[in-house]
Amino acid sequence: MLSSRFFRSLVVCLALIMLGGSASAAEGNDIVLGQSAPLTGSFSELGIAYRDGAQLYFNKINTAGGVNGRRIKLVTIDDGYNAKRAQDNTNELIDRAQATALFGYMFTNTVFASLPIASKAGIPFVAPYAGNDELYTQPANPVLFMTRASYATELATLLRHIQAMGLKRVALMRYESVGGVALQKDLEEKMKVMGLEPIGVATMKLNSLKPEEGVAKLSKLQPAAIVLGVSGGDAVAFVKQFKDASNNLPVQFLARSLIGGHQLVTDLGRAGRGIVISQAAPSPSNGKTRISREYQAALKEVKGPSKLTASYIGLEGFIAAKVMVEGLRRAGTNLNRKALVTALESMRDFDLGDFTVDYNANSHAGSKFVTVTVIGINGHFLE
Repeated sequence: MLSSRFFRSLVVCLALIMLGGSASAAEGNDIVLGQSAPLTGSFSELGIAYRDGAQLYFNKINTAGGVNGRRIKLVTIDDGYNAKRAQDNTNELIDRAQATALFGYMFTNTVFASLPIASKAGIPFVAPYAGNDELYTQPANPVLFMTRASYATELATLLRHIQAMGLKRVALMRYESVGGVALQKDLEEKMKVMGLEPIGVATMKLNSLKPEEGVAKLSKLQPAAIVLGVSGGDAVAFVKQFKDASNNLPVQFLARSLIGGHQLVTDLGRAGRGIVISQAAPSPSNGKTRISREYQAALKEVKGPSKLTASYIGLEGFIAAKVMVEGLRRAGTNLNRKALVTALESMRDFDLGDFTVDYNANSHAGSKFVTVTVIGINGHFLE
């Protein structure tokens, strides 16, 4: 019987061939970047949007001649937000695809499962869509480069919003995961400083779309606000069922950016109005920042039928790709993994267009940018 490793290797080869490449970056002149991301499951819309936002910028650069005369090829393999699959993908991307860097991995479990592999291989691990405190420690992990603010920074911003609204009965809906436990601890610590504590905490399994127990528990408590520590389809399912169970009891839902605001708008419709979401990127649509105007212009250049629409997570992918490209450009014509790390560390207060990232040898945190948005009428995000 053929092994699962053989089939996974075959997937990588096919992905490279579809992109016009080969099974080894050494056989061509392209710069190969490897990504493991959820393209199926409850988080698929987020994974696809982040990848597509990044690919949008890479396409722009390739059309203009590439980086130092070389095209960029982003090879993305689906992990369904499964840690073991992400580890297998990572090994394939390093060993078979010969990626120069790993780019755009997504969410806590898969990022933490894959990062040790990258560290051991000495391969840059750039722009993961995650924000756990451990990813921002100093001195920095030598290969890890963040492009977004931490979850703790986002949560602190949301709690200031709760405080300003005068809401005291705050509950938490989180995942049964390491990330969920970390969120609860962070929430409790931050609320204690405010002289408060959560009135209740409920949990659900990742990718389950089954929030019934949490809905039953929290609806009985009649909270004034619920912090949503669940994302994608799971968050949609919880909000829908909670509203039904509580007979649309007035409650303020709040969430960090990883919830996937665009999916809430699409799948919840009117039920999504009023949800407060912190964002780790500027507005992708109001055109107030140069990076958002560049993003909008790139979207308009997409030819043929496309489902690409402006979104916060898409813009985050676009920003991450721009950081990646600048690092590759600075690394020069003799590109290798060590040179790329050094090049990224030289990006001090680098302005991508009214959005700044800052790296040095001791800190790879990148950005502290956070803003608060509210889903308004017709699905527009109000800042």
